[in-house]
Amino acid sequence: MKNKLQALPHFFTLSNLFLGFWAILFVSRDNYVTAAVCIIFAGICDDLDGRIARLTKSFSKFGKELDSLADSISFGVAPAFLVYKSNFSQIGPWGTVFCFIFLLAGIFRLARFNVITKGFKKSTYRGLPIPIAAVTISSFVLFADFYFNTIEIQSVFLIFIPGLSLLMVSSIGYEPIPKLNFNRSLKSNIKPLAYFVCFVFIFFFPRQLFFPCVLAYVFNGIIMSLYALVRADNDTAETQVDEEKIVK
Repeated sequence: MKNKLQALPHFFTLSNLFLGFWAILFVSRDNYVTAAVCIIFAGICDDLDGRIARLTKSFSKFGKELDSLADSISFGVAPAFLVYKSNFSQIGPWGTVFCFIFLLAGIFRLARFNVITKGFKKSTYRGLPIPIAAVTISSFVLFADFYFNTIEIQSVFLIFIPGLSLLMVSSIGYEPIPKLNFNRSLKSNIKPLAYFVCFVFIFFFPRQLFFPCVLAYVFNGIIMSLYALVRADNDTAETQVDEEKIVK
C-alpha cells in the first residue's frame, strides 16, 4: 500500500509530461487554444503531484528530478513553441531566438530550484515558478481568443516573454498558494479564502477571469518584494539614526 501511495505523485508528474507533449502536437496543428488548455491542465497535475507527495511524505530525489524534466517540456518547450508558432514564426531566426529566451530562463529556474531546495516543504519560491509563467501565457491565449478572436498579438508577447523570463531568474519571492486551515481563526484564513473565491470564479468563467487572476499573482510578488525592500531600507535608516543618538 505504501509503495502505491509513493507512486501516486509520479502518475501526476507523467500526466503533466503527457499533457505538455500533447500541447506541442496541438501547436504543430495550429490548434493554439487547445494547446493552451493542455498546458493549464499540466499545471494542475504539477500542483497535485507536489501536494500528494507532501501528503503521503513520499518525497524522493528521483521524483524531484522527474518533475523538473516534465516541467521543462510542459512549461518550457510547449509555451515557447506556442508563442513562436502563433506570433513569431514569420520573422525568421530572430523569432526563434526571442522565444528561446523563455525556455532558457525556465530551464535555469528549474536547475536553480533543484540545487537550493531541500525536502518538499517550501515557504516561498525564489523567482517566478515556471508553471506560473507558462500558465500566464496560456491563460492569455484563452483571454485573447475570447475577447479579440485572435492570439496574434505580438506587442503583448514582446512584453510577456522578456518580462516573465526576467521574473523566473530573479530573486523575487513568491508565496505558494495557501491552504485553508479550519483550526485557525478567520483572520488567519483571509488569504486562503481570497484564493478560494478566485478559484470559484475562475471555474465558472475560465476564459474571462483566469488570466487576470494569474496576472494579479505575478504582480503581487513584485509589489510585496518592493514593499519588503522599502521597509528594509526604512528599518536600516531608523537603526542608523538610533546609533547616532547613542553615540551623541
